[in-house]
Amino acid sequence: MRLTRRGGGVVVVAAAGFALAGLFGARAINAVVLPAAVAMAAAYLQLRTFPVPDLARDLPPDDFVGETATVELRFEGVSRPFAGRVTDELSEGLSGDAAGDVAVGGDPFVYEVTYERRGVHTLGPATVVGRDVFGLLERELRVPNTDELLAYPTVYRLGRAAQHELLGLRETERSEERDEFDRLREYDRGDALRNVNWKASAKRDELVVTEFAAAADVSAVTVAASASAEGADRMAEAAASVTLALLDVDVPVRLVLPTETVEVESGVTGRRRLLEACALTTAGSAADADADIVLRATGDGVTVAVDGLEHDFDGLRVGSGPRSRPIAEDGSRPDDHEEVAV
Repeated sequence: MRLTRRGGGVVVVAAAGFALAGLFGARAINAVVLPAAVAMAAAYLQLRTFPVPDLARDLPPDDFVGETATVELRFEGVSRPFAGRVTDELSEGLSGDAAGDVAVGGDPFVYEVTYERRGVHTLGPATVVGRDVFGLLERELRVPNTDELLAYPTVYRLGRAAQHELLGLRETERSEERDEFDRLREYDRGDALRNVNWKASAKRDELVVTEFAAAADVSAVTVAASASAEGADRMAEAAASVTLALLDVDVPVRLVLPTETVEVESGVTGRRRLLEACALTTAGSAADADADIVLRATGDGVTVAVDGLEHDFDGLRVGSGPRSRPIAEDGSRPDDHEEVAV
């Protein structure tokens, strides 16, 4: 237990009462010292009855770096609520104003937390500083409960040129026979020249390609990602961005990271498995001789090698901001024109 500022003031007044008693007699003790002593004794007895409460946290879901969510703390096992100041410890990688005054055992304590860095982060332990009804003494109660949150790396949307270059990796052993005509569309970098419709291009004064309804045989694309100690976060962002872009066009992915290898198809769990792996990976080498895409990250940036051609990752993505909602609530991909929150 310790004195509050108000309690310190009461002690000073009581000490002054003793001094006055020496000058003017015992009446000063009756008028000042005795009430102060009774109040301090009552405060002490009240604080002794404060139990260490049970704590239950209502946690937000795992989310992406930069996102902000709500945490709710509920204190239970308290027969009579008491006034206190609650502080929930946040590990490095999380930020938020996790301290405030609340009736412990009454209303829950709610605060917002922001995911600052990828990886596993800890909430707690929590500290409750209880005060007596007069505000004279306070007692610190430490609640050891901890919980964890996972922050996914930032995911960026890739430009159309990059998407078509990745899309070219999905087509293996497409039959030479042309199947049912689907539509004409504008030529994009990465389209096979054999698909250019030269007649239609001449009429429109621009290159257009013919799309056919036949589906291509699809095999998994292997992405190998390596990073120096300074480039681990950049590698995680690039790996997540590239692999999710492949899953967007229904291409199975085999992601080779320094810490693990993940093989997934688009679905409820596939995207989250990739994101979890990227959130937890560390720096290191993940060489794979059969990789279709090779990512190499340093503190200066990330290079992306596709079919032997190297690109700067920053040049492949659209804009400087993140693709903030790359997966839907059920883990599937969102609509091409509408992003859905995790």
